[in-house]
Amino acid sequence: MGRTVYAEERLLDYLKTLGGPDVYSVGLILGQSTAQKDFVVHLARTLPASNTDVVEEALINPATNALQDTTDNYIKSIKDIDGNLVADHAKHVSRMLPGGMWVLGIFVVGPGDCLSDSSCAQKLRSVLSTIHKNLASNIYLHGNSNHENLVLSFNSITKQYTCKSVEISTGGIFKPADWKFQKKITKWHQLEALFDLDHLFPILDEAAPHTLKRQLQDIVKKLSEIINSALIVIEGESRSPEDLIEVIGKKRKNKKDKNEDEEVDKVLQVGIYLPCGLKDKQEDVKTISCRASMRLVGELVSRTSIHQKATIEEATNAVKQDILRSLASRLELHWDSVIEEENGSPEENITLHEPPRRVFMELPQSKVTLSDYLFPGEGPQESLVLLKELLDLDFLESQVEKDVERQVDPSEFYCQNEVKTVPVDLGKETVTNSQFVLYIAGIIIAFIVVIIGILVHQLYSSKQ
Repeated sequence: MGRTVYAEERLLDYLKTLGGPDVYSVGLILGQSTAQKDFVVHLARTLPASNTDVVEEALINPATNALQDTTDNYIKSIKDIDGNLVADHAKHVSRMLPGGMWVLGIFVVGPGDCLSDSSCAQKLRSVLSTIHKNLASNIYLHGNSNHENLVLSFNSITKQYTCKSVEISTGGIFKPADWKFQKKITKWHQLEALFDLDHLFPILDEAAPHTLKRQLQDIVKKLSEIINSALIVIEGESRSPEDLIEVIGKKRKNKKDKNEDEEVDKVLQVGIYLPCGLKDKQEDVKTISCRASMRLVGELVSRTSIHQKATIEEATNAVKQDILRSLASRLELHWDSVIEEENGSPEENITLHEPPRRVFMELPQSKVTLSDYLFPGEGPQESLVLLKELLDLDFLESQVEKDVERQVDPSEFYCQNEVKTVPVDLGKETVTNSQFVLYIAGIIIAFIVVIIGILVHQLYSSKQ
């Protein structure tokens, strides 16, 4: 039995606006996958490479109409599709998707049915393979999803469509899939969580120190182990992984809505409990020589959407995926933004790094939220350009929820150098002045990375 694919009706209208009698459009299928069903929430056209300069101009001057539709937005034939360009598009779009949502495949709009032509079908399989390799290279950003990939072929002349699925990882063949457009494909359960970060990571004293990029990659790896071992509790209840999320969702339904035909979606609050690490034995404790340490402090906001019949296990995995994807996305964006490695002088024993904060937008006619990441000083207008470029969506600034995560006040962190610390009585609920600064920052900021140059190597050398 083949897969069944459910897509929102508005996406059919979108397909009808693409392609033409002698040109093609290609793009990504975005949504949520289950064992036998796929729920498509959006179709995002891939802009050709010729639009790169146009997009850069729009980023510099958002007031221009640089992203207006032209014939350059199309390709002449299937063989002209740039697989690397589509794969790169998939990478950037994946950063914007909540946990549990994936790039499910690709769509092609143009004259004829490209899946009926063997050479065209082979080209599309090659494009899917390139996407798969690109996404699989970073499990923290894109997870380890093993779902089958979809290919939707839409005839721009007859307005007929055909869908097939293929498992690229095994080199399988195309199989028929039943694609259905519906007004409402499922009831989405909304999950929201706040993840507090306050972790100290030692930077080993090595002959050849790692770059900032490598250090942050190592931190993501360590945090992934912590997050994957965390206990996820939804609405304060611990349930069996096989239980359905809708059982909890029904409890959250407002009594006033019982007689209404359509239920009002409620946001389910998620609690995240990290392992305390008490299993470590005394003999496992080691003394290591460090040249510095990196402290990661902040509060990360997670929002996910799960289909109506999802299990607690699926919901739990989606929350963890969302946290890891958001964390990896903003750290990757941050190290890409660093022009050169910092070689600070010894007296500069604190360096503050501010990765971008997360903002949210709801898809049209949907409760599913997408994300973007804004660096300090950036505003919603930057997100509007990116949404048009990557998702082919037009938003207003007022539709960007930009104040969920807040920016840090750097003075709160640099001033701690001037604060003298005192011992903490573990039997009392007290903290030192310097600890208080970090604690408050963990509440008011979106997400920051503080690199504290401890330079304790000399201390260890003197003791030896």
